[in-house]
Amino acid sequence: MAANPEDRGKLRDGLWIKRTSSVYSPAQISRWLSKIQYPGDIPSFQPSLDSLCLLVRLSLTTFPFENTPLHYTAAHDMDITYEGLYKRLVETQGGNGFYCFGVNGLLFQMLKGLGFRVYTGSGRINEQAPGVTPIFHAFVHMILFVQPIEGSNTTYLVDVGSTLVRPILLAEGETVMGASTSEQHTLTRDARTDSSLESSPNSQTPQKFEWRLESVQAKDQAKSTRVMYSFIEDEFFEADFKASNEGIVGLTSGFFWENIVCTKYFWMDDSEVREVDEAIDTAALTPLTRYMGRLVMAGDAVRRHIGTRTTVLRAMKTDEERAEALKEFFDIDIPQENLMHIQGRGAELKVRINRD
Repeated sequence: MAANPEDRGKLRDGLWIKRTSSVYSPAQISRWLSKIQYPGDIPSFQPSLDSLCLLVRLSLTTFPFENTPLHYTAAHDMDITYEGLYKRLVETQGGNGFYCFGVNGLLFQMLKGLGFRVYTGSGRINEQAPGVTPIFHAFVHMILFVQPIEGSNTTYLVDVGSTLVRPILLAEGETVMGASTSEQHTLTRDARTDSSLESSPNSQTPQKFEWRLESVQAKDQAKSTRVMYSFIEDEFFEADFKASNEGIVGLTSGFFWENIVCTKYFWMDDSEVREVDEAIDTAALTPLTRYMGRLVMAGDAVRRHIGTRTTVLRAMKTDEERAEALKEFFDIDIPQENLMHIQGRGAELKVRINRD
């Protein structure tokens, strides 16, 4: 049976998201708007798809995706309480960020306070490289579902903890541009081959109830496609994310144990925009349309990504050098006395001495 076009962009069964209150006060929301440099304040704010898109992009250029508290604090903890998130991301000076539970958790409560209808969901991160059959982790990635249009249950996926830089309509085949024209994201639906569910008795036809976010990157005259994560439409709650976060913090293996990660978006200047798109009218660009670049710390280097061009800005051999790079490129301050806390952990940088 063909899908009903009227169901496109809707939650299953045409569900509506109800408007709920935020844990943050109007004064706290106003301070957050100022922090992300939103051009306005609460009295003049109107929920819409454009205002949602702008909040997403401003959040990405303000708060990096990073996990430094996991390694550079005595507690080795990532505090995802709403009080803790507000203190770290909004009240504290500098460029502190968080991983998905933090940046999406903060945005979730701010959107509610600004009148958006929104709820939190969860996804399974794919650990495999582009072009390889996905292998998904457990539900350890927070995402947001938003219905930004008044009087409509049209739904968008929002995620400031990934490479998705704008809301994407919850519809199979929907595609949006990423940071620039060299990147795009597409929503697909698929079935897990190991699922016990089928569409009817003995049909042997798996039910395609699982969504997938795919990223397509242009690189060296070719394109690379990777499934970023899968997700379902179920609502996940504070207790779910608390349990997931405790699981991540307690691991002694895996991505966050083995790496200090930090990714921050920035606005390309006009010359950089023209580098990736010669035909564009840069004078017409706004924060809703201007291309973005990425600063990425991973492993022992900081890299700057503009379209398909990557420049290594800094190579690091010690955690002292990494702390200097975090301050210089991301404005994240790691006190000298906190460097000791990473000793013996998987993300610690080892000094490699050439004895030849």
